[in-house]
Amino acid sequence: MRCPGTLLPGSGPRVTLMGVFSTTQEPHCRDVTKGLHVEARQVDARVGNRLTGARLGAYVTTIGLIGSGHIGSTVARLAVDAGHDVVLSNSRGPETLTDLVDDLGPRARAATAAEAAAAGDIVIVTVPLKAYRDVPVEPLRGKVVVDTNNYYPERDGHIAELDDESTTTSELLQAHLPESHVVKAFNNIYFVHLGALARPAGSPDRSVLPIAGDDEAAKGTVAQFLDSIGYDAYDVGPLAEGWRYQRDTAAYAGVYIQPGEDFPGSGRQATPELLREKLAAAVRYRDM
Repeated sequence: MRCPGTLLPGSGPRVTLMGVFSTTQEPHCRDVTKGLHVEARQVDARVGNRLTGARLGAYVTTIGLIGSGHIGSTVARLAVDAGHDVVLSNSRGPETLTDLVDDLGPRARAATAAEAAAAGDIVIVTVPLKAYRDVPVEPLRGKVVVDTNNYYPERDGHIAELDDESTTTSELLQAHLPESHVVKAFNNIYFVHLGALARPAGSPDRSVLPIAGDDEAAKGTVAQFLDSIGYDAYDVGPLAEGWRYQRDTAAYAGVYIQPGEDFPGSGRQATPELLREKLAAAVRYRDM
């Protein structure tokens, strides 16, 4: 039986997967083709694999951003601080990003969306959901694409398949990018907390961020990127399970806020145990 959470080749140390979906996983396995030691532990939780300790391969050096708003600019800052190059874009043109690029320093540059897509080893799509069809397809072919989207009908207009919950936001983007590898991440955390809660690997107060995707290698790449910018990744499963941490669910933004505080409040650590509890408590919109 194959171990879950396969990571791309690299020099990563041990990776522990916790909270696997299946309760019949082999208790111990080694993927010799990846050069990574992997342990799988049985737990009772229905959702969640925690991916920790991986290191991003040296060949992943440039992060492209399609959208440079609150989340995009925060991810860009974390990436630059971690030693990555970033290529930023927005809908208004590269010239409108001059101040942000100057603030981020020499590892940052502005470009068009198509240029950012072509330049990125990993590409972050962080535009309003209503604009997802404007994301360039060809330059993202074969690439790992991180989707940060949430559905807000008052902003995005009503989308029938999201209203009836027959699909998810990230599955819509995956359908638009059929030859890319979409991973859902960064959508359930307020941008201020995203910037403030990053911690070095091994820190006892490090937080987890949920990820979901249909391609295990792509999730491994994103987990390694998250590790490089200060977070552990908690694998919720395929894209279809991304609903568990979408807008207004228990695992949405409040998981990073101190109990009893009003939004946005002060940030708090999201542990694997806390996130697992919130993911398991998720209910569909129709049942709220």
